[in-house]
Amino acid sequence: MSKKPSAEGYGTVFAEVASMEAAAATFRDEVKVLVLRQITVEGMDTLIKRHLFPQQIRPLIEFGGYGTMVQDILASDGPVARSNPDVIVLALALDALDQNYGSPGWKMNAIRAELTNVFELLVSSTRATVAVHNFIAPLWSEQGLVTDTKGFDLASQVAELNRFVLDTVRAYTPRFVLMDWDRYLRQLGTDAALDERSRYLWRAPFKRAFLDLWARQISRLACALRGKAKKVVVLDCDNTLWGGVIGEDGMDGIQLDAHQYPGRAFFDFQTTLLHLAKRGVLLTLCSKNNEADVFEVLDGHPWCRIRRDNLASWRVNWNDKVTNITELANDLNLGLDSFVFVDDNPAECALVAEMMPQVTVLQVPNKLHELPYLLLRDGLFDTLRVTEEDKERASLYQEESQRKTARSTYGNIEAYTRSLQTVAIIHRVTPAEVSRVAQLTQKTNQFNLTTRRYSEQEIRSFVADEDTAVYSLTARDRFGTLGLVGVLIVRLAGHTARVDTFLLSCRALGRRLEDAMMQHCVSDLHAVREISSWEAEYIPTAKNAQVAEFWPRFGFDEVNSADGRKAYACASCALICNTTTFVEVEKD
Repeated sequence: MSKKPSAEGYGTVFAEVASMEAAAATFRDEVKVLVLRQITVEGMDTLIKRHLFPQQIRPLIEFGGYGTMVQDILASDGPVARSNPDVIVLALALDALDQNYGSPGWKMNAIRAELTNVFELLVSSTRATVAVHNFIAPLWSEQGLVTDTKGFDLASQVAELNRFVLDTVRAYTPRFVLMDWDRYLRQLGTDAALDERSRYLWRAPFKRAFLDLWARQISRLACALRGKAKKVVVLDCDNTLWGGVIGEDGMDGIQLDAHQYPGRAFFDFQTTLLHLAKRGVLLTLCSKNNEADVFEVLDGHPWCRIRRDNLASWRVNWNDKVTNITELANDLNLGLDSFVFVDDNPAECALVAEMMPQVTVLQVPNKLHELPYLLLRDGLFDTLRVTEEDKERASLYQEESQRKTARSTYGNIEAYTRSLQTVAIIHRVTPAEVSRVAQLTQKTNQFNLTTRRYSEQEIRSFVADEDTAVYSLTARDRFGTLGLVGVLIVRLAGHTARVDTFLLSCRALGRRLEDAMMQHCVSDLHAVREISSWEAEYIPTAKNAQVAEFWPRFGFDEVNSADGRKAYACASCALICNTTTFVEVEKD
């Protein structure tokens, strides 16, 4: 996702960021970040920009006053009210939260009470996603070799405070996200992370490597909020999923087991892939091999963790990998920028990188002990929550493959669409659906009229607002469920309804569900509000050209256009709701 820490100085980083500022001014996506701090962290704004600019996200970063956190949250003219941030980053210090920290017999109760107050203020007074960190315990024990049986030593008290922080993050997830300072310290080591002299002189306790790692995590959070998560892993097999060449070495000759190196490295890499699959990432194969040989391993090798039913699709043949990846993208109906390609062959990696620059290409590292964490290192697949549909995503795409096979047996698309026996459930969004609705706004690109990205807290506020109507569409057919695949958000002002968001998941396209949703929602709104006019818009992106002429189908007239962005209006009496016989709308 981003640059790795290096020994280069701040001057080099500042120059690099300055060279990207002009291009960043044109980025469509922005994220507002507010840092509330008790320590000196200036310079981290440049590091955040360095990681977000390559993702085409423009961060607008502001620092609150030094040690004025509560005032910054509550003041009507303070930074929270003024900037209305998307992300609030906390930068706290134990000795600033409690001046008695470090004294003999110190307990964490006062800090816990102070943090509880701050957390509650953030939840009640802002809409922001909050980046909360844990705390670093003293490096040296004040009690030497003695173990305090009551847990009143500093390290034990800080550990208890960190458990409280973690419990709070769990309670408020995905509103709160943990920035794990303790993990940063373990990754970097104390010499690279901490600056005791600067802590005393300027209350600046961290070296640039630590700040950079922290900035990377904040950038990963911003990318998740703006829907930048990758969706698909494309995997080579030989020397990627296992060591050796299955066609030459056979089942007994490949390196794959849970005990000995190097087979253990491949086993652990497959374990990482299973974790990603549980998070909703699609696993696919793209291997130059005989298909029977590959599936002999997947179906029968005792240490192979990736099985056939973990795969959303595959291309195992002797065709070039660019062609095969293109076919996988068509199979899954996903853009190439959603793909991450993993291969051990530098020539294959170079070919895909050159011919498909949208695809993220990762080569199997020469140091095989680094392989298990290759796909976790940069947060390529980060989201803020895993939904139940994420956990079933592979099976949903397998069902979609069955649909495509069935389609080839019909003479025309209308007969096939009718044969699906599609049923839609359309209603106002329930609390249980908020997570999935927010996720769809963050991830859906193709059938998305405005591509506005919303967090869970924003969707929840829309649902509670009597002047906003949020609808969901869940669908199923004779092959199985498609899940919650459609969202419509309508803002209401007097007798006017304005469509803020209308989207459908890519796996729901081509069966006229959009017609069924518009017909149902228009009817529902007209029944509860005297709507006399409708407004809508189309905001172009690199991926949603297929819906550029969507609104005229429903009787909307274009009233304004600039830079591809189009505004539409329609009187209620002129609205055309296309009736579809392909979809049965089931009553709740």
